[in-house]
Amino acid sequence: MARNPKGWQKALEIGSSISTSLAVLVGGGFLLGRYLDERWGTRPWLTIILMLSGLVLGGSYLVVTLKNFGASDD
Repeated sequence: MARNPKGWQKALEIGSSISTSLAVLVGGGFLLGRYLDERWGTRPWLTIILMLSGLVLGGSYLVVTLKNFGASDD
């Protein structure tokens, strides 16, 4: 048997957490950007800026989470 049978469950949990947060950040940036573009007439600049900001934040979350996952003892 495997040395740590719950290791794949932890990896699955972390992977789903990363993908969900990335989707929420980029999707939220898109929706908020569209709303603000419609309100202020700046189409498509705020949508692009907020989507890219969500992508950068999601990427930094990915790096931090994977560093912590690799550094854990369990």
